[in-house]
Amino acid sequence: MYLLAHVMAGILIGLVLAGFVGDRRVVALAALGAVLPDLIDKPLGHIVLAGTVNYGRIYFHGLTILFLVVLAGLLLYHYHQRIGLLAVAVGMASHQILDGMWHNPVTWFWPFLGPVPRHYYPEHYLWDAIWRQLSQSSEWVLLFLIIGLFAVLYRRELTTAINRLASPPARRAVVAVLVLAVIAALAAGWRFLL
Repeated sequence: MYLLAHVMAGILIGLVLAGFVGDRRVVALAALGAVLPDLIDKPLGHIVLAGTVNYGRIYFHGLTILFLVVLAGLLLYHYHQRIGLLAVAVGMASHQILDGMWHNPVTWFWPFLGPVPRHYYPEHYLWDAIWRQLSQSSEWVLLFLIIGLFAVLYRRELTTAINRLASPPARRAVVAVLVLAVIAALAAGWRFLL
């Protein structure tokens, strides 16, 4: 599943959680949890462990890490009444469900069924996957939808941030980031036109 589809699932789960606990911060935390397995496992598996595992669904796609995050979240809630880490755990669980990790039990139950088996992906697989995601129109639609949802949900915080960005150095930084985003989008589209 694509990255922003996971984020959207986390947002939807976070909205439900926010209704129960009365704290809208859990929306962002559930969204973070929903994308966290890919943010950690993809670079770790395809770059750091490229010579051994070469797989983007390893440790954070498994129940062991999820169990540890849930346990830490329960302890944090019990002793400090903070629900944030449990929201991250729920997002992580949604990621595993949407990826259908039960189809890969060796990874899902790691390390109890043995080591994660080696996979064979092309040398530039990760970068090609990133370009594929950038060229998907559904990802762009989800991006704008996510930005809109966060703008509505966190409008007070956004207003405060915009007021801070009124200084000239901050404006230059924002313009630079936007220019880089446009260049990345154009490069992704151009690459798939060739």
